[in-house]
Amino acid sequence: MTCIRSAWLVLGGNSVLLEDESAGYFCQSLDLGAPVVRDVVDNMPDADGTYDRTQFMGNRAVGVDITALAGAGAQVDAIAAMFAPYMVPSARPVLHYVLDRPGVAERTLTLRPAVYDYAIQGDQQRDIHLGFVAPDPIVRDPAQQSVQARAGSAGVPGRTYPLTYNRVYPIGGGSPSTGIIHSYGTYPVQPLVRVYGPIAGAVVTFAVPSGPTYRIAFLGSYLIPAGGWVDIDTRLHTAYYTGDSAQSVLNQLDWTAISWPVLPVGVDVVFQLAGASTTGVSQAVAYWNDGYLT
Repeated sequence: MTCIRSAWLVLGGNSVLLEDESAGYFCQSLDLGAPVVRDVVDNMPDADGTYDRTQFMGNRAVGVDITALAGAGAQVDAIAAMFAPYMVPSARPVLHYVLDRPGVAERTLTLRPAVYDYAIQGDQQRDIHLGFVAPDPIVRDPAQQSVQARAGSAGVPGRTYPLTYNRVYPIGGGSPSTGIIHSYGTYPVQPLVRVYGPIAGAVVTFAVPSGPTYRIAFLGSYLIPAGGWVDIDTRLHTAYYTGDSAQSVLNQLDWTAISWPVLPVGVDVVFQLAGASTTGVSQAVAYWNDGYLT
């Protein structure tokens, strides 16, 4: 039986396999680690036990052990050196891997290099250790998912009456539409939402069946113009006009009405957009990648 396991690092437009038999090097171990649990506990002052409010995870450590063999055709020092661009501390290589499980699912994990170690001993073998930290411990499906919701046109489609000259044909309108966010992962979804203008006082909602309705709302006075948009990262709690980090619009959010979404997996979450001064192109698009722990 052929083993379908494989793993490789991607940095920009370049990539390198963690194992390549034809080049004479082999991955002895790929340790994906586990997220650090961020304990939030206090001792009960006058009783046994603790108050435990733990709910979040920290980073995870990832380790790779590779052996290059001259007898298998490797130029052992060249194999060790070819990983150098991926181990610069400022680099953020992305680990891609496929494990032996149903669906031959590919997963990704963004890494920060931490350890680059190989001892130069002899000319026949080189043992290489690559150590990383994953600041975001959630493993992602590389396929980005998206759904859209339209606010509908504020105008009336067709011609207006009474008939006068010159005849007026307003922009074609449309009914509001909803999107369905459904994640097949194992970790809750916190999407990036892009709201396209024209729309004033935009309100985006996420209705969980038999659960809460989350809401992101802008002040009624805030207009996203035609041709403009706002990117809202519901995980990082940021909002940028045209995605430009120099143009934050957090001050235009209605903080009295916001509840940041944490959407459960395996259910159909109804995604909607409402607001004023809309046309047929006013819409919101939610983007996410299904998340996993393994």
